[in-house]
Amino acid sequence: MSKLSKIIRMEFRLTAANKLFIVLTILGPFLIAAVTVLPTLLSMPGSGMGTPETRIALVGADPEFVEAVRPVVAQSKIVVSATEESAAAIDAAVLAGTWDGYLSLPADLAAATRLEYVSRNAADFRVVGVLQGVIGQSIVSQRLVKAGIPVEEIASLTQPPALETRQLTTTGEKKSSDFLSVLMTGLVLAMLLYMTVLLYGQVIGRSVLTEKTSKTVEIMLSSVRPLDLLFGKILGKALASLLQYGIWVSVSAGVMKLLGPRLGVSISLGLSMANLGWLVLFFVLAFFLYCSLYAALGAASEDEQHLGQLAWPLILFLVIPVVMISPIISSPNSPFIVGLSLFPLTAPIVMLLRIVVGSVPAWEIALSVVLQLVSIGGVIWLSAKIFRVGILMTGKRFKLGEVLRLVRY
Repeated sequence: MSKLSKIIRMEFRLTAANKLFIVLTILGPFLIAAVTVLPTLLSMPGSGMGTPETRIALVGADPEFVEAVRPVVAQSKIVVSATEESAAAIDAAVLAGTWDGYLSLPADLAAATRLEYVSRNAADFRVVGVLQGVIGQSIVSQRLVKAGIPVEEIASLTQPPALETRQLTTTGEKKSSDFLSVLMTGLVLAMLLYMTVLLYGQVIGRSVLTEKTSKTVEIMLSSVRPLDLLFGKILGKALASLLQYGIWVSVSAGVMKLLGPRLGVSISLGLSMANLGWLVLFFVLAFFLYCSLYAALGAASEDEQHLGQLAWPLILFLVIPVVMISPIISSPNSPFIVGLSLFPLTAPIVMLLRIVVGSVPAWEIALSVVLQLVSIGGVIWLSAKIFRVGILMTGKRFKLGEVLRLVRY
């Protein structure tokens, strides 16, 4: 067995046998399932897991009107009741918690152009949206009745058409899709990529730093080349992370398939084999790119605090795509987003999200992959030179510019 393969095997065992690795491998599928299942469960009326009933007072409302809208709003766990209390009394009741809010209705609802809703939580858009939709629809119906339109025709005349969105794939297939499904798919894949690359990058950086400060590396370098040590660490951690990915994906799919029907939850994530294949590809690219940089920074660091100071630009490039998930999915072909999908440090996550949306020309994907491969080659060359010199240098806290100057040695 070559020295490189021995290092790979050692790093794989050190990573896979670690207690934290085992815990994350076990908990990971359930966290992924929670991200996909819990939002749906929490939004289900009557599930017992969502928000409690919201009590709304309708001030000045006709009892017949209240009875008409009550069963509709009850589907969203909103209870409405008519009241004739004074403004001061109803305000006091809201502050005391008797009511969660109240809606003031004029005597002539058909002529109303503006309604006032008062509550302790003005940011509860769920309640505001339901009240606006149901009450507004009822007011429109009253206007149509006053205009002489038969009551039995109002429902069909005011019913807007349902809009079904379909995604046109490169093969010409039109498949059902919606923003929430695409957003959840992109969120899950982006977070998987972000967390694992950041986690293993920091693990490699700290591993190199620990061996440097403990002088263990001096013994290892007496029998192996610095480049073999660098590649061994990266490849060993990569194999362990791919094993973890495989466990996460397979167990998550089983958990969601088992729990979904039992809980009555429809899980519409687009975790197709194609998306998982792209996830693995961009994970491997991001892993080699970032882990090579982290290994170099670990070799040039004096302690963990120093490593964190040197590594903050890398974390920034990982965070930018994550905080821009929604804009990336909404406008995947804007010049700025396209630029991020081609820039090597942000390309893995951004291009993966654009592929999930399904609007990326093949040449852009190929160009992004090629640019990342070229960057990986350059980064590995730079990291190897920094690693070769910095791994044996102790007692000095290098600044980022000084780290780059180590390349000349």
